Amino acid sequence: MADTLTGRPRTAREAAEAQAYGLTSEDLRDWAPFSPIEIYWARTHDLTPVTARRWAREGLRICDTVRAVALGMNPQEARPWADAGFAPCDAVEAKQMGVPLAAALAWREAGFILPDAALLIHDGWTLEQAVNARYEDSGQPGPGGDQTAQPAQASR
Repeated sequence: MADTLTGRPRTAREAAEAQAYGLTSEDLRDWAPFSPIEIYWARTHDLTPVTARRWAREGLRICDTVRAVALGMNPQEARPWADAGFAPCDAVEAKQMGVPLAAALAWREAGFILPDAALLIHDGWTLEQAVNARYEDSGQPGPGGDQTAQPAQASR
């Protein structure tokens, strides 16, 4: 992270990284507190320092901010997810996969992390089927007693 007043890299490694990405001291100062790779990635995707900082205040890293902006999200959309105990980046994942917060909460309560739940939902699985499928290999019936869970036919 560059010194916020001078824009000078704090370490030799950061100086080399900044040079490799073609960043100047002014770039480092303007983009403080972001690292050279974050600055490069943000600029590559047409983010401004103001936009990057606004998303960072909501807890999102540059890589997730790029995805969020591409999805047409605003920074406040991450807050309810964080308030519900999800990582801010989960709000972006959910938006991308079309998973509402209520569904994410139900799947989490059943023991699924959001990325897995989103993929299962996308593939047509219901929560009940996914929970029951978890128990198939153990030979023990799942909570509903069903040992033959299969994904629902996804409508595409």
